Amino acid sequence: MTNPSLDAYQQVFGMAGLANRAGGYNGFGIQLQQQLQYDLSYYFNNVPPVKIMDQKIPSIANPSAVAELGNWDLVWGPALIEEKNEKGVPTGVADNALYVVKSNAVAFPGGPTLPTYVVAIAATNPSSLYDWETEDFSVAEVVNWTTYNPSNFAPSAYNGTDPYISKGTATGISILLGLVSPPSAASPNTTLQQFLAGLNPDPSTAIIFCGHSLAGALSPTLALYLKENKDLDAFGVTLVYPTAGPTPGEAAFANLFNSKFPPLPPGWQQQTGTYQSWNTMHWNDLDVVPHAWPVSELGKIATIYGQAPTYMTAALLNALQKMAIADSSNSGASYTRIQNQSLPGQLQHSSASSVSIKTPPESLQDYMLQLSVQHVGMYNGIPAEGPNPQVEGLILSQPLPKPDLKLVPGVTAVTELEMILKIIDQIIGWISSRYVLVEKENAKQNVEADK
Repeated sequence: MTNPSLDAYQQVFGMAGLANRAGGYNGFGIQLQQQLQYDLSYYFNNVPPVKIMDQKIPSIANPSAVAELGNWDLVWGPALIEEKNEKGVPTGVADNALYVVKSNAVAFPGGPTLPTYVVAIAATNPSSLYDWETEDFSVAEVVNWTTYNPSNFAPSAYNGTDPYISKGTATGISILLGLVSPPSAASPNTTLQQFLAGLNPDPSTAIIFCGHSLAGALSPTLALYLKENKDLDAFGVTLVYPTAGPTPGEAAFANLFNSKFPPLPPGWQQQTGTYQSWNTMHWNDLDVVPHAWPVSELGKIATIYGQAPTYMTAALLNALQKMAIADSSNSGASYTRIQNQSLPGQLQHSSASSVSIKTPPESLQDYMLQLSVQHVGMYNGIPAEGPNPQVEGLILSQPLPKPDLKLVPGVTAVTELEMILKIIDQIIGWISSRYVLVEKENAKQNVEADK
């Protein structure tokens, strides 16, 4: 068999992107889970059949997917959760998702060829207000990592000594560890920890945790938790490949992660590609998301795509930046990135759906369309469309091949523009609900400063 066209870093990044597929649909939880499982059957072997889609036997991966990703078997999940809002109404979207695959032989650049498991975690679902409010933006309070119990935790005052993570990150890890593989999925009726405990891997086996966006914060945090909990002792190599992630914790937490997860295992050779390092958060320098939550980085987001020429757009972006800085600063903990590598972004003038993007942004839609392209397209590559030339991605040259879209009954697909408009509505609502509070706090601080 020929080697896959993608190296191990790119394969893992691609699998993180596949976990995000559930975010492109609306439906009830069980329907969304079936849809994700059906989608994964194009890329992986041994995905249990989704009977409602007329699948009769476990999957055999499509040759075009194997040519890029290599041969991987689904071994756990996929599992996802559809949360309920404050009124107890289901969200109608996948708020978090997770799956695990295995390959018998992965050739690591600069390292050996090893049997490997990959734990792929889904990113923020743009349609999930729960993700935005409860996991992404919940950084004003922090949780002490030294006493963190995913099943029972509460924020505490920052003591300036112990490692701390944001309340949002703590919530996300709790949700992931509580996910149960459904009866019709791989390794049914087990949690991730139960699945790992049941393995008896060869001592040389590697396990890799990966995720983009929200999962760029959750994947290193989950890996560290499981490592400290001794759930990963059976594996010879534990790696993380997070991308585009917001910062999960403050300086002591970053130092702890960096000490437990060096960029390369002993004896492995560093590669030349900027995306080619393990245990390192890779981020596009024009992507807003990984600018959260260090205050110095947040101060760049209002004008990251140039100074908005219209008063309303500039005011909204400044309000968003001001609130983000206020939330980041609230606990007294100084959010600090884990070891990381920036990648050079390039401003785009049209979206994946060929909608024109004005730069600098004349409207919030321009800003969000640019953000979307920088947060997704620039990592994956953008195919040529009409007069727009192909854009090489920062990690993948071009997106992974896709199967023809077939929907599980009850599931509807969400377009890119629909996602952008929903994000805009959510952000404007967030600004409107909190802007007065921010201004009051600023006035209070100004009075205290005058005194």
